[in-house]
Amino acid sequence: MKQNLYLTLLLFFVFTLSYGQNSGIKGTVIDEKTGQTVPGATIIIKGTNKSDVSDSEGNFLIRVNAGNYSIKVTCFSYSSKEVTDITVVKDDVNFINISLSSKANQLEDVVIKTTKAKQESVKGLLTIQKNSANVSDGISSETIKRTPDKNTSDVLKRISGASIQDNRFVIIRGLNDRYNFALINGAPLPSSEPDRKAFSFDIFPSNMLDNIMITKTASPDLPGEFAGGVVQINTKSVPDKDFQSLTVGSGYNTITTFKNQRTYKGSGTDWLGYDNGTRALPSSIPSTEIMQGDNHALPNLQVAKSFQNDWAITDKKFSPNTSFQYSIGKHYEIGSKKIGMLFSLSHNRTNNFNQISRNDFISPGNLNSSYSDNNYSQQVLTGALGNFSLKFNENNAITFKNILSINSNDLVVERSGQADVTNTYLTNSNVRWFTSNKIYSGQLNGDHYFSNSKIKVNWTGFYSNIQREIPNLRRNSYTLDTDPSSTNYNIPYLNISTNEAGSNSYAGAMFYSKNIESINGARIDISKKFNFGDNSINELKIGTFIQNRNREFYSRSFYYKLFDASNTQSGLTSLPESTVFSTTNMSTTGFSIFEQTQDKDSYNATSKLNAGYIMMDNRYNKFRLVWGVRLEDYEQGLNTKFQNIELNNRQQDILPSANLIFAINKEQNLRVSYSKTLNRPEFRELAPFAFYDFTTQFLTEGNPDLKIAKIQNLDFRYEIYPGKGQLFSVSYFRKNFTNPIELKQTNNKNIKYVNADSSINSGFEFEFRTMLSSIFKFEGASFLEDLTLFSNIAIIKSKVDISSFNEPEKFRPMQGQSPYVFNAGLQYFNKENGWAVSTNINRAGNRIAISGNENNPSIWEKARTFIDMQVSKSFKENKFEIKLNIQNLLAQDLIYYQNNTPTKKVNSDPAIVSLTNIVFTGDGQNDNGYKAGLDDAIWITKFGRTLSLSFSYNF
Repeated sequence: MKQNLYLTLLLFFVFTLSYGQNSGIKGTVIDEKTGQTVPGATIIIKGTNKSDVSDSEGNFLIRVNAGNYSIKVTCFSYSSKEVTDITVVKDDVNFINISLSSKANQLEDVVIKTTKAKQESVKGLLTIQKNSANVSDGISSETIKRTPDKNTSDVLKRISGASIQDNRFVIIRGLNDRYNFALINGAPLPSSEPDRKAFSFDIFPSNMLDNIMITKTASPDLPGEFAGGVVQINTKSVPDKDFQSLTVGSGYNTITTFKNQRTYKGSGTDWLGYDNGTRALPSSIPSTEIMQGDNHALPNLQVAKSFQNDWAITDKKFSPNTSFQYSIGKHYEIGSKKIGMLFSLSHNRTNNFNQISRNDFISPGNLNSSYSDNNYSQQVLTGALGNFSLKFNENNAITFKNILSINSNDLVVERSGQADVTNTYLTNSNVRWFTSNKIYSGQLNGDHYFSNSKIKVNWTGFYSNIQREIPNLRRNSYTLDTDPSSTNYNIPYLNISTNEAGSNSYAGAMFYSKNIESINGARIDISKKFNFGDNSINELKIGTFIQNRNREFYSRSFYYKLFDASNTQSGLTSLPESTVFSTTNMSTTGFSIFEQTQDKDSYNATSKLNAGYIMMDNRYNKFRLVWGVRLEDYEQGLNTKFQNIELNNRQQDILPSANLIFAINKEQNLRVSYSKTLNRPEFRELAPFAFYDFTTQFLTEGNPDLKIAKIQNLDFRYEIYPGKGQLFSVSYFRKNFTNPIELKQTNNKNIKYVNADSSINSGFEFEFRTMLSSIFKFEGASFLEDLTLFSNIAIIKSKVDISSFNEPEKFRPMQGQSPYVFNAGLQYFNKENGWAVSTNINRAGNRIAISGNENNPSIWEKARTFIDMQVSKSFKENKFEIKLNIQNLLAQDLIYYQNNTPTKKVNSDPAIVSLTNIVFTGDGQNDNGYKAGLDDAIWITKFGRTLSLSFSYNF
């Protein structure tokens, strides 16, 4: 009730805010040669008395009524520029970037007339990208809008060299999630997973993003812990005009919607993404010490009556997917001060049904077990965003950005099959698995420019908190004999424990866990420009970074058991799930309960990172060198009762980096970069805790002996910016790893984090973006100006030294590394008629999901191709928009397999096929590829196509 009252008051306050003038011209002034922003430039609207001065970030905003305008931009030591034909429509802000050229060796101002203002804006945007110090790729909110992507993980796979694993973890340059670093609004994000070093990017809704950048080369002002890339997520900024927008949508999945759904009784707040306590461990349950103490048999019998006893799984129909977002923005101008606010609420519900075939092999081709799974899931993603800004004057501003994300996955799995295909016993098991994540991230940022000394100061204070909870994961299992001659033919009986020894195959299992992690810290960056003569432009930048992380993880495991196996009431183990664990069956002739929790099932961990850097940015004629060094002092501690493990590791690292850029001409750059970076073990990877995943049937455990991996990075890149929003680039990279961290099978169904000796990862990246009018020049074919073709492909090869693993092979590809990643798309957008059409394709090559051992081959993930499409139409001056999205048009199966035939020798393939395999995978005969009938399919998952329709209205 209180939450509803607070929400009502908030909305009432927001709606009653005063209305301001919305029309205007906004932009950024940048240096045409360096790409850096130009503070202190004067922007005058010709024929009026309105003007503005660019702030410390080169930004300006002038409020005007609807109409057509020309502006003049002047700044000391720059040639002035005039831009014409700037059209401002009612209640809209026209954004334009303006590039200024140096006035050196020029005696007069240069006035540039343009036919369309958007040409100047495009030129400015390209200048920023072309003059970036790092090798980076990204995607803007406008491009995100033209895709059917619902969350951040969907968006990331559009970026050059990036792919997504398990629909949520990012792989960059073929390196899996553990080798990447995530930032939100400049602040680090905690790991969202209790069982891996990774951030689940499906947590953030895509409609709350302003842009995403992936930086692939290091510089001293970036964190030193990455090898693939730094993923920089920037949420929407405060508005320059008052607005309100509302979007509602619904979706249909071809194998899910209106089909049968198996479900169970949950909580009343599941639709919001969290459990209200219905699944929580009852408060009457004593501590683990008491549950496992002396003479606990009879007390535990009473405890057994306190647990949730309705294990029934019921039927209903899957409803359509739904989506909703409401956003409102306000701005105020009080003298020279400008205040902005942005609020957004979103809610998405996605239903999925998947059929999965699961097989396990004793040896290649020798089937041991075979199961068929039906997965019924409902995913909920609720997000809230509140951003505030206060601009004191042109040189001083602060922003406060906040995002809250609550997401959940409610999964029911029904499994049927044989644990041993040589006998007649059929096992029917199931799981009820609810997982909830709550993430808050807030950043307080300040930007200050001291014009007299030309010193720029940027600072950030940040706090993030994540809570991941699995309340009462319940597993159950029955077995029946399918042999007609058996006395128990077709009579199901419960696979219940007869003593206090738990097993992952036993019925009546309950698991509770909670992972709470927080990050707090601050950073400050100070820079000053100074020149030596007309041709030497220099900038000194220094900074410091402080980060504190704290994690508390705990879990408890319980099993039902027969109180006395020699004295059990008749027919007890054949009762249905809805009544088998009822309170009346908790007795000395029925069931009791015991706790299987071990000392290693809980741990506390902390880390402290203190970093400082110094960086120089030297420009001389066509050369630019960004170089410096970063010092990181890192301390990590972990405590668990298991074997009294108490880790306290501290290490200092000096991380040099250098980026050299040679501007061949105004359109072409040549880059070379070198850096040293790190990859530290995550808390979970060090903790000895072992977690059983019912869906994969693997048990994952940590390793307290893990070492920090060190990486030497080398990059080359050639890039062309021919204009009109077009680009072409080709890159080469090489990374040498010492002590890389791999996920490896230690024995059958057990996997563990280990250090390999060394590895090498290298490859090429190609990217282009072009307007079709530049390729096909036809008179009267103006529609080609609205068609953009883009593509990027990364071809990667890696080799990890596993000679210390006692495996048959000495080298193999790195775990999680794809030999190629391919993205392409064609987009049509015409602002005048309101139509937009886009088609996107994405594919990542075969990769090792779990590395093998001397007895079990590695498990590979087969490549899949995704094709997504969108058609949209805007009406009433872009106030109303309809979108039709089609996702996963091909709906290809997801196949995990064991490569049993290291030499397939498919000699009948045409030469062109072998050549393609050599280029893209380094495997001419496709020896590592999946070949049905030759390789063992471990898991095969089927998917449906998703169609969705949404309606948006801008007030």
